[in-house]
Amino acid sequence: MTVKELNLPKNESLEDFIKRDQIKQQLRENVKVWTEQYCDAITENYKEYHVRSLNSNVERYKDGRPELSDYAKQQLAELEDGTANLMKFRIQEGRKYYKVIQQNYDTFQDRNEYRDGSVHSFVDKNTGEVYMAASWSSPAKHVRFDMRVIRERTLMHTPSFVTWTSGYLYMR
Repeated sequence: MTVKELNLPKNESLEDFIKRDQIKQQLRENVKVWTEQYCDAITENYKEYHVRSLNSNVERYKDGRPELSDYAKQQLAELEDGTANLMKFRIQEGRKYYKVIQQNYDTFQDRNEYRDGSVHSFVDKNTGEVYMAASWSSPAKHVRFDMRVIRERTLMHTPSFVTWTSGYLYMR
């Protein structure tokens, strides 16, 4: 391919074009990794929420101390041994966005599988900009966070900040 076929601006060399393209490709790769880490943080937030809920599930008092219900004890044991089927979040890649999807474990009629629940958020594949979901197929209008900004990316990877309920995505 020649310089003329690339339609380069007059002041840009082929080397500059190649370097710019490599930077864009590296950013796209970084955004994919950052989005996976973002999903892990949301999943961890739900796990922490679930543990807090179970620990507050006091059935009765024994010797003046609270005692957890049998259900709460069973759930906490499953969390400890890694067999709990908690809500989790996954990425679905589209043309322009990564769609972050909430998945619930479905036991109805012995299905025993994870099924998609709702869209949590969208992440622009090229820029790392995070959007709240407006519907299953489209993001809301305004950028809520930008993963290229280190401070914002750190927040997006912190389970105590990103809530599974997506309240942090509302505009203030």
